[in-house]
Amino acid sequence: MNDKKPRKIAIITDIHALLEPLQAALEDIERRGITEIYSLGDNVGVGPNPGEVIDLLEKKGVVSIAGNSEDYITLGFEPFTYFNSLKKQSYLWTLSKLNEHQKGLISLYPHSIELLIGGKKLGLCHFINDVRFDFGKRSVWAYQDAINWNLPKPHEQFLYTNSPEQLEEIQKMIELYGVNSPVVRGYLSAKDEPLFRKKRVDIFDAIIQGHVHFKIYESSESTDFYSIRAVGIAYKNDPIDTASYVILTEKDNGYDFEEVLVKFDREKMEYSILNSDNPDTTIYKFTSMRKHF
Repeated sequence: MNDKKPRKIAIITDIHALLEPLQAALEDIERRGITEIYSLGDNVGVGPNPGEVIDLLEKKGVVSIAGNSEDYITLGFEPFTYFNSLKKQSYLWTLSKLNEHQKGLISLYPHSIELLIGGKKLGLCHFINDVRFDFGKRSVWAYQDAINWNLPKPHEQFLYTNSPEQLEEIQKMIELYGVNSPVVRGYLSAKDEPLFRKKRVDIFDAIIQGHVHFKIYESSESTDFYSIRAVGIAYKNDPIDTASYVILTEKDNGYDFEEVLVKFDREKMEYSILNSDNPDTTIYKFTSMRKHF
């Protein structure tokens, strides 16, 4: 008789410097005895507690992937064409709240992680189309539009990742601007550290990503695609006072995938948001001052 306990993995994403839902999620994970924990990026950005979030993740041994919010810290804002004056101010505010140790931890985040569980090969990332440079027709907004308009096979945009066309685009942009231009830092980063070590996404049994903020589950013939809900951000019919994360439980041939919702102190989170001096008030939409959507 095999008494070995099944491997359990907890995955969170898009904390966005919201401390209270992260605390609730990690307390629930600890209560369940789960010690293998991953964050899919955007640990910081917009929310009021970036330093406290990084410290807590380090204390709990969470393995983090870099999202675009971490890339702002490591690459600067110049590569990101969608940056406006307000986003620059918010970026500088977040930067001012992080000490050198915290920034050093962020600089070590990989952009993807590969796992084997129950004989299945999984890829973890912030978003499959590379957030370091891919802001156009294969962006998260394009993916959301395809979902909202019920277009067929929205996940097909992810096949661009590590394709010959993508590699050609990266090289062309580097040659156009030159390696010393801040505009191409994202391209250079992607060339030096490609997602999934240049593997195509359809070789994985599943891809688990964040960035979208609300959950979307799709499948192709080869791959399941899980976009999981941001840990403390509520959309549409999500209970607004619950933190969200997922658990993978290994079994003989694969794994069970479970979304977990846990209550958190929303009033305290709202107080922190409303008393923050971050110039970007986008996060206000997740307080009682604005109806959540």
